[in-house]
Amino acid sequence: MPDKQEYSLPMGTILNDKWVILEFIAKGGMGEIYRAHQLNLKRDVAIKIISEEWLNDISEDEEEKENALKRFRQEVLTMAQIRHPNVLQIYDFDTASIQKGDQAFEFEYIALEYVPGRTLRDTMREEGFYPDEKQTAQWIKKFFLPVLDGVDAIHRAGIFHRDLKPENVLMDGDIPKIADFGLARSCRLESMTCSMEIKGTPPYMAPEQFVDFKGSDQRTDIYALGKILYEAIDGKMPENAVPFTKARLKEAGSAFFRALDEIIRNATDEKSENRFRSINTLKSRLMEILDLAGQGESPERDDGQAARALLLSKNKAIVLGVAAALLAVMLTFWAYHSLREHVFQSSEEKVQNLVFPAGIPAQVSARDGSVLKLVPGGTFWVPEGVDHKGARDIKVKAFYMDETPVTNQQFVDFLNKVASEIIIDGYAVKRNGKIYLYLGQVMQGYEPIVYDNGVFRIKNTAHSACPVLRVTAYGAQAFASFHNERLPSPVEWLFAASQGHVKQSVQGSKRIIMPETFFQPLELPYPVMLMKANLFGIKGLNMNLGTWVRESLEGDKYIFAVLGGFEARKPGDFSPRPVIRNPWEAFEEVGFRCVKDVSSSPE
Repeated sequence: MPDKQEYSLPMGTILNDKWVILEFIAKGGMGEIYRAHQLNLKRDVAIKIISEEWLNDISEDEEEKENALKRFRQEVLTMAQIRHPNVLQIYDFDTASIQKGDQAFEFEYIALEYVPGRTLRDTMREEGFYPDEKQTAQWIKKFFLPVLDGVDAIHRAGIFHRDLKPENVLMDGDIPKIADFGLARSCRLESMTCSMEIKGTPPYMAPEQFVDFKGSDQRTDIYALGKILYEAIDGKMPENAVPFTKARLKEAGSAFFRALDEIIRNATDEKSENRFRSINTLKSRLMEILDLAGQGESPERDDGQAARALLLSKNKAIVLGVAAALLAVMLTFWAYHSLREHVFQSSEEKVQNLVFPAGIPAQVSARDGSVLKLVPGGTFWVPEGVDHKGARDIKVKAFYMDETPVTNQQFVDFLNKVASEIIIDGYAVKRNGKIYLYLGQVMQGYEPIVYDNGVFRIKNTAHSACPVLRVTAYGAQAFASFHNERLPSPVEWLFAASQGHVKQSVQGSKRIIMPETFFQPLELPYPVMLMKANLFGIKGLNMNLGTWVRESLEGDKYIFAVLGGFEARKPGDFSPRPVIRNPWEAFEEVGFRCVKDVSSSPE
């Protein structure tokens, strides 16, 4: 992340009492993008603004500044016209002002759908998919065809993107979403001055973008799509690649790749009139040859042979698809019971392997009077993805864990003890420059913690014993350190959650973990003492109440993650996995609890 001087909005800034700036994401030639939290709708969004630094650099060029603002507003109007699952959604457009020193910084912003992580580039091999026909076809079906659907929706709205490239397609899981409409042109909107319009990314720019940018149309986007398809097969283009030229595969050793090479050469023809005239034409041509990938059949259509082969291929695909679906059901069933065996199921022998250290009390008291319960050690199977070391059997040492999640009252008491070091920045509670907590409503009608005249208090005493939420990893870590404790590791949390939920089966021959008990839903806010306890006496280890965990890496390095909570559980995944998060983030259904080593002396 750049130094504070290099971006315009400090973390924790509140825009129009609605958006809390959480994280700087990226900076381009004139724009900056941040991740923010929308307080009233409880969701993360992306906030895009024109950089203060860029505006200062052109402060004496009023025409350039006006063109920049005009282009920014045009992006809003362009995106607002489109509703499609493969196009990034716009939520809001407004102006805001923040105080920076003795001056006010006024700016316009766009609130956009927040898509973390990857771009289409991350789905492509650096060296390309050639000569693997099946992987090439799979990538086209899974990622490229949905991009074509999104571009088609854009074109049907009378809009031409004019800056399509892998980096401008964000990946929401496996769903591509087209973004960055800064260079888009709409038939319904006023065009901009030519000086601002000679822009783009050269390897993906059609020749007409350079000589007649205003006149470019849907075939300009088809050119860029052809270049993207070329990269997916042949590998990433070098930075010094010759722009504005027709692309062709270096090798096309099979009928499938020869057909793809023909499509690429058509899409990237230097003369726009020779290209596919629409996205639908490009998509139809691709779909004609995809089912033949890896089958050695020619896609030529002269005598109908390819059509017959294609029909046979589709019939075969249907049969194989049904078989694959049945196999997937069987594998899912097997995976579920495998995970129950390893994570949610414990034989009598495994339960006997739990090690209760001699002479160690079953519970101890923390400095604030709360109770920590003993979690005995034992051998434990760690599933894939719980930490960076992979699936394995591990010996877990005995440790103490908070009987309940840390409550609103406990966290308020902690904040008041360090209140002299606390700074309130909008809704952000900061100490030593780190955000500990976000004030305001956690959910509709629920605002647990308020700050009045230098003192933190519980707004409604009925919520004192409910778990503290919207606390950051920084805040959780500081609380734990203040009480001579620490945050649990992912393995410790999963061990306490799974091994503590053991119940005698009907037959009495096994003691098994009941998933319905482990995944007991809670309707928050919910008093911690009413939560169900497991066999270790620990309450509230529930899937929809997430918790901060900390995994130690090499040396003094460590990462924070959220474990539990609905966001950390993937569809079809019956074992919770940690989701790595930034330590200044906070969430409506995530709190924390502390642990203590058995070797530590009780307070």
